[in-house]
Amino acid sequence: MLGKLVIWPDRCRGCRSCQLACSFARTKEFNPSESCITLERDVATERTAPMIQTLCCNLCGGSPACAAACTYSAITYEPVPMIEIRHEGGFGE
Repeated sequence: MLGKLVIWPDRCRGCRSCQLACSFARTKEFNPSESCITLERDVATERTAPMIQTLCCNLCGGSPACAAACTYSAITYEPVPMIEIRHEGGFGE
Protein backbone atom coordinates (compact mmCIF):
# COMPACT_ATOMS: atom_id res chain seq x y z
CA MET A 1 0.00 0.00 0.00
CA LEU A 2 1.37 3.38 -1.02
CA GLY A 3 0.26 6.65 0.43
CA LYS A 4 0.83 10.35 0.69
CA LEU A 5 1.57 12.88 3.38
CA VAL A 6 -0.74 15.87 3.57
CA ILE A 7 0.53 19.07 5.16
CA TRP A 8 -1.95 21.37 6.94
CA PRO A 9 0.12 24.56 7.54
CA ASP A 10 -2.61 26.29 9.53
CA ARG A 11 -2.45 23.51 12.17
CA CYS A 12 1.32 23.58 12.70
CA ARG A 13 2.54 25.04 16.00
CA GLY A 14 6.27 24.70 15.27
CA CYS A 15 6.90 22.15 18.05
CA ARG A 16 9.27 20.09 15.84
CA SER A 17 7.86 16.75 17.02
CA CYS A 18 7.57 15.64 13.39
CA GLN A 19 11.19 16.54 12.73
CA LEU A 20 12.48 14.63 15.76
CA ALA A 21 10.29 11.60 15.01
CA CYS A 22 11.59 11.51 11.43
CA SER A 23 15.23 11.68 12.46
CA PHE A 24 14.72 8.95 15.07
CA ALA A 25 12.93 6.68 12.58
CA ARG A 26 15.80 7.10 10.12
CA THR A 27 18.88 7.07 12.37
CA LYS A 28 17.74 6.08 15.89
CA GLU A 29 18.90 9.53 17.05
CA PHE A 30 16.93 12.67 17.85
CA ASN A 31 18.83 14.96 15.48
CA PRO A 32 16.86 17.50 13.41
CA SER A 33 19.68 17.74 10.86
CA GLU A 34 19.09 14.06 9.98
CA SER A 35 15.37 14.59 9.38
CA CYS A 36 13.61 14.70 6.00
CA ILE A 37 11.57 17.58 7.41
CA THR A 38 12.48 21.23 7.67
CA LEU A 39 10.27 23.85 9.25
CA GLU A 40 9.75 26.93 7.12
CA ARG A 41 8.55 30.22 8.56
CA ASP A 42 6.47 32.70 6.61
CA VAL A 43 7.71 36.10 7.78
CA ALA A 44 4.57 37.90 6.59
CA THR A 45 2.15 35.71 8.55
CA GLU A 46 4.60 34.55 11.25
CA ARG A 47 3.37 30.98 10.67
CA THR A 48 5.56 27.89 10.61
CA ALA A 49 4.90 24.84 8.47
CA PRO A 50 6.71 21.54 7.88
CA MET A 51 8.28 20.94 4.49
CA ILE A 52 9.01 17.36 3.42
CA GLN A 53 12.11 16.62 1.34
CA THR A 54 10.53 14.13 -1.03
CA LEU A 55 13.78 12.56 -2.23
CA CYS A 56 14.64 11.74 1.38
CA CYS A 57 11.25 10.49 2.64
CA ASN A 58 10.20 6.85 2.18
CA LEU A 59 6.97 7.22 4.21
CA CYS A 60 8.53 4.96 6.86
CA GLY A 61 7.32 1.96 4.91
CA GLY A 62 3.67 3.03 5.12
CA SER A 63 3.54 4.20 8.73
CA PRO A 64 5.14 7.67 8.79
CA ALA A 65 6.63 8.55 12.17
CA CYS A 66 6.09 12.27 11.53
CA ALA A 67 2.33 11.92 11.12
CA ALA A 68 2.08 9.71 14.22
CA ALA A 69 4.09 12.24 16.26
CA CYS A 70 2.10 15.32 15.27
CA THR A 71 -0.49 15.97 17.98
CA TYR A 72 -1.96 18.87 16.00
CA SER A 73 -2.59 16.83 12.81
CA ALA A 74 -0.50 19.26 10.79
CA ILE A 75 0.90 16.22 8.96
CA THR A 76 -1.47 13.42 8.10
CA TYR A 77 -0.97 10.21 6.14
CA GLU A 78 -3.49 9.00 3.59
CA PRO A 79 -2.96 5.48 2.30
CA VAL A 80 -3.87 5.04 -1.33
CA PRO A 81 -4.09 1.73 -3.17
CA MET A 82 -1.31 0.86 -5.53
CA ILE A 83 -2.08 1.86 -9.08
CA GLU A 84 -1.28 -0.65 -11.75
CA ILE A 85 -0.40 0.65 -15.18
CA ARG A 86 -0.71 -1.93 -17.89
CA HIS A 87 0.30 -1.48 -21.50
CA GLU A 88 -1.38 -3.77 -23.96
CA GLY A 89 0.64 -4.39 -27.10
CA GLY A 90 3.74 -2.53 -28.19
CA PHE A 91 4.44 0.94 -29.40
CA GLY A 92 3.28 1.76 -32.89
CA GLU A 93 0.64 -0.95 -33.05
